[in-house]
Amino acid sequence: MAQRKVDHNRMLADARTIRENISRARGYLRRDDFYRCIEAANDALVLKSTSSALGMGRSEVDLLFVEMCDDFSRHPRVIAFLEGLGVSGGPFLRYKSGDETLLIKKLTAFRIKMEELEEHAAAKEEKRRNAQREEWLALGRECLDQKSFPKGKVYLRRLVENYGDEPGMIREVGKLFADAGLLPEASEMFMLAIERFPSDQQAWRMAIDAWDALGEFKQAEALYLDAVKTFGGHPMTFLNIAKFYLKWHKKDDAYDYAQRALDLDATLAEAKAIQDAIENR
Repeated sequence: MAQRKVDHNRMLADARTIRENISRARGYLRRDDFYRCIEAANDALVLKSTSSALGMGRSEVDLLFVEMCDDFSRHPRVIAFLEGLGVSGGPFLRYKSGDETLLIKKLTAFRIKMEELEEHAAAKEEKRRNAQREEWLALGRECLDQKSFPKGKVYLRRLVENYGDEPGMIREVGKLFADAGLLPEASEMFMLAIERFPSDQQAWRMAIDAWDALGEFKQAEALYLDAVKTFGGHPMTFLNIAKFYLKWHKKDDAYDYAQRALDLDATLAEAKAIQDAIENR
């Protein structure tokens, strides 16, 4: 008696799990999530094929499988996908009790083929994007070299809009502007690069140089101090700040940062020379 109760409870549990998986599969299908749909459908089919008995729930489960297979076979994207492969005719899936293994194989083959085609399409799109990026970069550089600045800016800004999520891209555009003498545009790009990629130390360095060259010393100072907070104190950083303050005629600050550099590296002759020059004036 106890064993029959255990078996009965197991039948109920298996039937309930199968129903839940079928429901999940149909829900994913409605959302065009074919991979999860197939995963849930296969889970249901595997359990059905390994359950020796489902009791009173068998007829309901079989009906749900029929409906799920019909839904899948009638889905417009499934039909279009199969037609693209040259597969047409009757329904792709037709449920019959005992054919669970066959259906699992068909669904798995469908998923594998879809993955292959998506990977191929992704590779093709990546190739197209790479070609477009290189074209805009070359055209932008060529226009700047020819002093056709407005046209060059258009190409390079388009590059940033479409590829600015790629590390180093915005900084590279900023450097092209800087090399062409377009310092306001360069500083704008370097600041954007810092915003998108805060750990890009080259962007920080180039931004500081651009603001310095523009005579925007407060902007350069703010970046120097933020760089210290971001990357920590380094003797060469402190030495560069000392040189910057000396250029800005802020002698006390120049002396202070020269001392900070020497505190970390007593062999820095340039830092000592800055202090000596300030003391002897």
